Amino acid sequence: MTPARRPRFLPFILTGAVLGFVVGAAVADFGWLEDTSGPLAQMQYSPTTAVGYLGLLGACLFALLAALLALAIERASRRS
Repeated sequence: MTPARRPRFLPFILTGAVLGFVVGAAVADFGWLEDTSGPLAQMQYSPTTAVGYLGLLGACLFALLAALLALAIERASRRS
């Protein structure tokens, strides 16, 4: 009986972080969440800053989700 292969966590987390940065940067770059009619419309970030902030936020969120996915796969491989 061969032991089940466990997933490597670092590639999962790094892939999630890269995908999250791309998604966050796309949201910021295309302005999907931009509110130009609100009272705070004059106090917007520059496009470069918005890409950086939302890209970093997306990278953190997707890395967390990827780590949870790797953990779920690892736990499922233990059961079988």
